Amino acid sequence: MRTRFLKVLRDLKINLAKNAMLAAAIMIGVLAVGTILGAYAVLTREMARNYLGTSPAEATIKVQGEITPRLVAEVRGLDGVSIAERHATLLGRMKIDQDWFPALFFVVDDFRDLRTNRFTRVSGAWPPPEGTMLIERTARVTMKSDQGGSVMVKTPFGEPHRVPVSGIVHDPGLAPAWQEQEGYIYVTLATARSLGEPIGFDELRVRFNDPQASMQQIETGALAVARFVQSRGNAVHEIQIPPPRRHPHQAQMEAILTLFLVFAFATLVLSAILVASSLATLMTRQLREIGVMKAVGADSKQIASMYLLSQAIIAAAATAVGVPLSRHTAGLMIGKIGTILNLNIVDGSIPFWVTLIQVASGLLVPLLVAAIPVWRGSIVTVREALVSYGVSDRGVPHPPARVPSLALRNVFRQRGRLVMSLALLASGGALFMTALNVSKAWQINLEKISRFRHYDVEIRLNRPLPSAPTLHAVGEIGGVRNAEAWQSFPASFTREVPYDVAHVYPDKGHGSFIVLGVPDGTRLVSFPLLAGRWIEATDAPEIVLNHTARALAPRLAIGGTVRLNVDDRPTEWKLVGFVEDLGSTGATAYVPANALAHATSFDPGTTNMIRVAFNDRGLGPVLRKTRDVEAALGPDAHINISLPMTLIKNAIAEHMSVLISSLLALSVLMAIVGGFGLAATMSMSVLERTRELGVMRAIGATPAVTARIVVAEALAISAMSLGIAFAAGSAISFYMGRLIGAMAFKTPLPMTISATGVALWIVILVIGSAAATALPALRASRLTVREALAYA
Repeated sequence: MRTRFLKVLRDLKINLAKNAMLAAAIMIGVLAVGTILGAYAVLTREMARNYLGTSPAEATIKVQGEITPRLVAEVRGLDGVSIAERHATLLGRMKIDQDWFPALFFVVDDFRDLRTNRFTRVSGAWPPPEGTMLIERTARVTMKSDQGGSVMVKTPFGEPHRVPVSGIVHDPGLAPAWQEQEGYIYVTLATARSLGEPIGFDELRVRFNDPQASMQQIETGALAVARFVQSRGNAVHEIQIPPPRRHPHQAQMEAILTLFLVFAFATLVLSAILVASSLATLMTRQLREIGVMKAVGADSKQIASMYLLSQAIIAAAATAVGVPLSRHTAGLMIGKIGTILNLNIVDGSIPFWVTLIQVASGLLVPLLVAAIPVWRGSIVTVREALVSYGVSDRGVPHPPARVPSLALRNVFRQRGRLVMSLALLASGGALFMTALNVSKAWQINLEKISRFRHYDVEIRLNRPLPSAPTLHAVGEIGGVRNAEAWQSFPASFTREVPYDVAHVYPDKGHGSFIVLGVPDGTRLVSFPLLAGRWIEATDAPEIVLNHTARALAPRLAIGGTVRLNVDDRPTEWKLVGFVEDLGSTGATAYVPANALAHATSFDPGTTNMIRVAFNDRGLGPVLRKTRDVEAALGPDAHINISLPMTLIKNAIAEHMSVLISSLLALSVLMAIVGGFGLAATMSMSVLERTRELGVMRAIGATPAVTARIVVAEALAISAMSLGIAFAAGSAISFYMGRLIGAMAFKTPLPMTISATGVALWIVILVIGSAAATALPALRASRLTVREALAYA
């Protein structure tokens, strides 16, 4: 036992540089797995703690008129209801510099007794004095203000007022304001009315006794509450039920971290392949030693245990470094994503099971992958081991002895090692190209917003305006290319219940559903068709659903009937198409404007939404021209919000910024592992052919020729791996695109090949081949005939 252990230590010491490289590769894999697993464990726990800690309303009953304190008290006494509270939410505007941007107003009944959708004080006044407002901490960026400052704001029907910011709050139930490109404002009812908004509390938010109630159970309870509210003389407008116990961005976070976890384990497997390749080469080099050990009594199990022990020592050293280091990198990732999700990380401790999985992966994966080549090398007979030269000519063609031919022949002489080398490089290249393919696919999606939406700003009105004079006034503005009058109404699929049920969050964006009346012959949208056709008849009840609405009702088919409640009116439509509609905040249905006016008794000669296209589509010119359009509409327009398309594009881009940057970072790690593998392969290739190189030198080969053979061999392996990497990368990109799209955005990312990714990987292969073969080629060129022939 002592002799075998000493041999293991000797082998580790002799190949110290190579073993350090192997340990570094495994450490990268262990680091990646620990970082992603640790971040996943902490973020899922803290997201639940933050979101559920707000006591989110399980259902919101929207009523017409004002909810009285007496009604709230009566609802609290209903069977199954644990909490009831009245609220109001307004979509208004804020003026930053010279331009108006969206702002969400939350009107609170009692700041001292928040029961649903709670938020906490960060600093300043609590509650805010009348005439002042609190803002969410992430809104300080979008509102360009802080405690002690002031912002010009406007409620839907009020006049612009400059309102002081009396404090800062944290609301983990909302996505960061800079991500949504809007402001978050919290005021009392008295302040809202002082801003000119003639409102009362029209939202009744409730929670039920069962903390694990399903969506169906919540809906049943909400319908009972709605019927009770209706019986008390309050007309119910809509029931809003968000997904139970799920943060608005939980799907995106799970999609991103799942993707990262796949890449992290792939990196570890690549490292394990590198270990197996190196170990197989080492055993080939030491075949004579194995033969001698077997000749003096060693059996195959003893041989295998020695080589596996050496790899276990390397894996243990790598794991010992990777585990503590991953805790630091996981902490950095948790902090970054926590900020992006607007979370307070109360407990950043990584669970013990993460360390167990990390240690088990770091130790077992390299050993399991190495087990096959180790067993094959250990069962060799004494005769085969003593007569082996470490290479084979079986099945290898014998072309003329030129440098490329010799290099190609050498590549196929160790077919097992070739397969491992190709697997390593191809896997690294596939994942590297996948990262850039996914990045490009998302950029294409972003560009689709501008490509298929030919307008630059959407102006929503609180009160309808006459279409013809409004469009004439806008058309007179210099630089306006086109303007169209649309209609917009909230909607929901009709169900066998007396009230509309929408699965929307309190921010009114996530999960929303609207119907848009499309003007005849519109030139401002041209969405890609997923099935069917676009609207053709101007008066027929035809409907086209976007991809998000399609996901809400997957059983709908072209030619079928779609029943919607539109602005509290039941309507029926013939489904003629589905479109990919990137840029919409939620589910959207497109119908002819005249048919919509007929179905809703909306005056067809009026509009509540104007879309305008400018000659210059840059952000600066669009903002300036939007100011001109608002001025032309006049003070009586009662503009709700103006949404520049660039603002929407930026908001969507912010949702994916971390994913793209992290994918690229992981792809770099994979490229490094692939480079390590090629370097190890070429180094072992030169060592095992030392005698052969000596013979070549003896019959006249120059040092330059031997060096070129080694370099050409590496380039040949790299070239063969490129095709495999491209095919595998395309398949993985397709799957990842569908995964990200389905989990986060209800539509798959387009299957895209990044020419930059392919070109960069080719460059990496060429440079990596040169770097990987630099020392082996130099060693080969410096070998003397005597040294080579005497090598054992």
